Amino acid sequence: MGNNRSRVAPAQHLRIIDNQARARYKNQRELIQLRRKLANINSKHNHELARLAVIQHDAKITLYELQHENSQRQLVKKLDQST
Repeated sequence: MGNNRSRVAPAQHLRIIDNQARARYKNQRELIQLRRKLANINSKHNHELARLAVIQHDAKITLYELQHENSQRQLVKKLDQST
């Protein structure tokens, strides 16, 4: 609580950081950034996979419907030929 000219130690504790601690903090920041990038990539990848799965499912449904319609047409043709 002293003034600026006071020779009393500052109110906040001064942190003395050595080179190893600086490197460790830098590595931690880089690791966090890389984890965020990886999470974003995984999110985009999962989104794309989900989109492709929906497209594949729609294609299978359409194929099933077309096969069903084709079998119905063939059945009608057979019934018409037999009568």
